[in-house]
Amino acid sequence: MKQIFSLGLALLFVGAFIAPVASAQSASDAPFKVRLDFNRWHDYDELKADLLTLEKAYPKFLKYESLGKSHGGRDMMLMTINNPDTGPEMSKAAMYIEANVHGNEIQGSEVSLYTIWYLMEHYGRNEMVTRLVDERVFYILPSVNPDGRQYFMEGTGGGARTGHVPVDSDNDGLFDEDGPDDLNGNGVTDQIRKYVPGEGTHRISHRDSRILEPVPAGEKGDYVLLGREGIDNDGDGRINEDGPGGYDPNRNWASDWQPNYIQGGSMDYPFQLPAARAVNDFLMTHPNIAGVQSYHN
Repeated sequence: MKQIFSLGLALLFVGAFIAPVASAQSASDAPFKVRLDFNRWHDYDELKADLLTLEKAYPKFLKYESLGKSHGGRDMMLMTINNPDTGPEMSKAAMYIEANVHGNEIQGSEVSLYTIWYLMEHYGRNEMVTRLVDERVFYILPSVNPDGRQYFMEGTGGGARTGHVPVDSDNDGLFDEDGPDDLNGNGVTDQIRKYVPGEGTHRISHRDSRILEPVPAGEKGDYVLLGREGIDNDGDGRINEDGPGGYDPNRNWASDWQPNYIQGGSMDYPFQLPAARAVNDFLMTHPNIAGVQSYHN
């Protein structure tokens, strides 16, 4: 218990340092060994390239591996941080960090990448960081859902939380057959509004004219929402109801699992999704893990 408590205090210390992600590098004149950009989002290929660059720069401390492949053939990229001079990794209390379980929650991947970079670049410079790397192990998985991340960043269907294992979301025997349609070619699937002066349920927001907001009770607005743009591709009377994936990767764990009709997106049974199963297998074979952080937004 004392070991776990001290790990938590040390991580709180590091958290205070890694918060200012965008400015930390540029604000310092220190001759960093690896220069990475933290003022933008990284797609899958860039994220993988940066991890491999860090491993090449710090081969003594870093080990890159794949926990498995996504449905789209992308790696579930795992970085292990350990100082072998102070003992084997399984002899030390470890911190497991994961991010991007939901495809559109991409920020945590950047924080995960920055954490690896920060620990390596400040080892030997900062006493607490040096102690952490010497006495503890870090397992960092920046993107549990690399397919969902890439789909979101390509802007092809809005902010989908899902992954890309085909699912029959509307129970018609077909899989992913009625997905988003970008009819006006602007890169997103827009909501459609109709102008109905004095007869509507919504009004234009004073903060942004692109946004509609519900009118207060007892009042009338000038607009109604008709739903999102799209086509009924499968002829069932519904629009865009069975797009890519259609499940919730964060509801396929065993803890508090409920059937799909109770907790939508949970799949047929726990660990049905390859990503959830891969994470579970890793955690179960690493009993030295004393702390877990899963980044969401």
